[in-house]
Amino acid sequence: MTRGFGEDLSRYVSRTMREKHLSQSDVCLRSGNRIKASYISAIIQGTASNLSVEKLKALASGLKVDEMELVRVAFGLSPGDSSKGADLDEAHTLVLLDMSKKLVMSSDIAELVQELMKLSYDDRSVVLQFVRRLNKTHRRAQRKSG
Repeated sequence: MTRGFGEDLSRYVSRTMREKHLSQSDVCLRSGNRIKASYISAIIQGTASNLSVEKLKALASGLKVDEMELVRVAFGLSPGDSSKGADLDEAHTLVLLDMSKKLVMSSDIAELVQELMKLSYDDRSVVLQFVRRLNKTHRRAQRKSG
């Protein structure tokens, strides 16, 4: 997380929790436990790392605020209203930014993407189906063990 990025988000989360009289545990529960209280604490302190779009969505759910508003704050954009079309464009842009960050940080993911780009469209579709099944199986195994 870069400086400034965490500070604006931390103030927003702190203020929202204070206004709604929520504890970190409340936010965790309201998110369906998709974000842990310790991670919320790290966001408030501005020390959270690997902040993903998924975590921001979980946080928005826990705070009961608009997802795009929270994502805009996290990426240093004004939280004000914008047109729906612009929101969709921004959402795609933010997801791409998040993915780009992960590509830069993880050489194995970057290598995987490079190899995928060499495949034909049909072959990529097969790989995508396989990866989705693999993730589904992995999530089921996690639920059973958790």
